Amino acid sequence: MKIFISFVIVSLLLISVATPIDTEAMQLQNEAFNRAMIAFGVAKGLNAIISLIQGTELSITPVGLGLTLSIGEILDPLNDMVERFSWVMLIASISLGIQKLLLVISAKLFLQIVLFVSGITTLGLIWYKKLHNSMFLTYSFKIFILLLFLRFSAVVFIYLSQFTYSAILQNEYEQSLQVVESTKLELQEYQNKNLQNTQNSDESFLDVIKKRYNSSVESLNVSKQIESLEKKTDKAINNIVTLITIFVVQSIVLPLIYFWLVILSLKYVFRKELKFDILKSMYNN
Repeated sequence: MKIFISFVIVSLLLISVATPIDTEAMQLQNEAFNRAMIAFGVAKGLNAIISLIQGTELSITPVGLGLTLSIGEILDPLNDMVERFSWVMLIASISLGIQKLLLVISAKLFLQIVLFVSGITTLGLIWYKKLHNSMFLTYSFKIFILLLFLRFSAVVFIYLSQFTYSAILQNEYEQSLQVVESTKLELQEYQNKNLQNTQNSDESFLDVIKKRYNSSVESLNVSKQIESLEKKTDKAINNIVTLITIFVVQSIVLPLIYFWLVILSLKYVFRKELKFDILKSMYNN
């Protein structure tokens, strides 16, 4: 048993000082932060376009029928959802920033040195038979475990978070972001056409009549145009809800669950009645 525990301690010390886990974890964390910034940028861009369009009028005037709708009324639910999404992304970005800070702290040389000294001390106490019943061994082992949590908890969480994203959330994120981006581009195209029509107000009378005739022919089916815009809006809202779910799970729910498990583990390790039966039994083998 002593050999096994010693092997585990030595392996953990080597992983702490001789493997590039911090660099890889930092890269994964930067990728997660970039995903959040991309989604946040798309949301803010969509919000800006909707704000420009709101208040303008969508004129549908087929032959024999005149109807003027406010496109802002149709886009208002989407705009409300985008604003909520912006707040969620702000919270998610703060959470990712905190995780990055914890990762930076865990990679500090001072913590690695303290962990190495604690591990060597624990190894010495394990193999020094005169101290196998001493409280020094118990407290040394507890301190070593605490330092292990400080050193590896942020790294382990980032790897687990990345695994969850790659295995479950990635496809949903990419598809939902693509839909929201396409909605933004479509609304941008509408806004550009609206501006172009406004700038061409000095056209001749015949050109105006011709343009209105073409517009009337294109808008004969009023219900289909309204239905198309509402479907695009509903689809964008549904995908924004999906993005909200993804970032809430990855940036808020998972960190809270992991933090709760770490607290429970530390409470178990530092219970007063904990006697480390494994450490005692290894001297009897």
